[in-house]
Amino acid sequence: MKLFQRIFATFCAVIICAIFVASFSFWLVQNTIAENHFQQQRTIETTLLGSIVSAFNVRGEQGAREILSEWKDNPVAHNVFVITGDDKQDILNRKIDPATIEAARKFAAENSRSPLVHIEFDRWGEEYLFFIRGWNEQQIQRPPSPLFIPGLQLAPIWHEFIILTFIILVGLLLAYILANNITKPIRILGSGMNRLAAGDLETRISQQMDDRDDELSHLALQFDKMAQQLQKLVAKERHLLHHVSHEMRSPLARMQAIVGLIQAQPAKQEQYLQRLESELTRMDALVGELLTLSRLETSNMPLEKENLALVPFLTQLVEDCQTIAQQNRQSVVMQVDKVPETAKLLANESYLYRAFDNVIRNAMNYSPEGSMIKVRLYQDSRNWMVDVTDNGPGVDESQLPHIFTAFYRADSSAHKPGTGLGLALTKHIVGQHSGKIIAENVQPNGLRMRFVLPKMALPKKQKQKTEKAAS
Repeated sequence: MKLFQRIFATFCAVIICAIFVASFSFWLVQNTIAENHFQQQRTIETTLLGSIVSAFNVRGEQGAREILSEWKDNPVAHNVFVITGDDKQDILNRKIDPATIEAARKFAAENSRSPLVHIEFDRWGEEYLFFIRGWNEQQIQRPPSPLFIPGLQLAPIWHEFIILTFIILVGLLLAYILANNITKPIRILGSGMNRLAAGDLETRISQQMDDRDDELSHLALQFDKMAQQLQKLVAKERHLLHHVSHEMRSPLARMQAIVGLIQAQPAKQEQYLQRLESELTRMDALVGELLTLSRLETSNMPLEKENLALVPFLTQLVEDCQTIAQQNRQSVVMQVDKVPETAKLLANESYLYRAFDNVIRNAMNYSPEGSMIKVRLYQDSRNWMVDVTDNGPGVDESQLPHIFTAFYRADSSAHKPGTGLGLALTKHIVGQHSGKIIAENVQPNGLRMRFVLPKMALPKKQKQKTEKAAS
């Protein structure tokens, strides 16, 4: 059974049961009220009849007539009759069916102790019949139907049937509307999923929800966000594949040409093999960076981190970069502003080393000979800040937001060697450390890369557990 059918059947059953429960409850309450009213009225009637009989025994017919006259304005007295034996008429001359009188006399003869019908004789032996209308009704009659349709000449039971049928039809219509209101967004969502699975990444469904504001509309918004994110990921993968194929084609073409030169000129084989080794090294570096970038982008597992002494870490990093800087007649200097030697950072040392190394190497590549690359460590209330500033040409302001994109090469770097993956790797590594990296031009020339890393350290208890596990 489909979901719509289940919901529709459930609503139908609930509505129909609710109608019958409400009808039965209404009938039960009405019947109880009528029963209580009947019992109260019957009590008053029997009390009045007893008073009339007592007055008759004391003062005769005149006493009974006086009691009835006193109660003539009370509706209860209209149901109490006193019939004379000779002319068989009510002493107040009220109309009464002779058959009713005869039936009451017969009932009184058979039930002499009944409080509802009684026969008495006056002092001259004349018979008087005292009775209450409806003496033979020991329980209330069915109350009149409240479901009355004016102008419809049918029995009350048919009025009830028509109205209940109308209510059931309205209930079925409401059940259909409610079930459709619930299942329509689900059908839209299912259709969107089928289109998305078929490869239509432009699929969006929130605009089909007819301005709903409930959980299903929120689910549609989440679906659109998922589809948009999936579209971005696929576009990113296609972009990456395009650039990888482009980057691979060039060294492969050069290696193919070198192999041809080796075959054509065996005497220069050693020279050409060196060039071939250089191209292979470049391809190996490219593949390594691609694998690292892919691992950082797709892995759901966080990096393994431990407390890292920040000042010694950066000091060692700067010393390692000095060798390459001296080859370019450059220098790398480090400045520590009000940061204690005991400053700690929760980090993965190898990955963070690679991130800083990429930025410092870029700074050296784009700075002229004889220049100085500055590494400055300072802090604010929440973060450790590291600025790497070079003396290069900087980056055009319109291109700054894109330099952390894989394979993106700014205009100022068109003539420089590289894969275009270094800054993309750096951004992902800093993101894995809950930080961020900001690029900005400095005056009169140069580029500043600012690392912002939160002041987080491994708690002592957790650190001890980690050390024990490692040992």
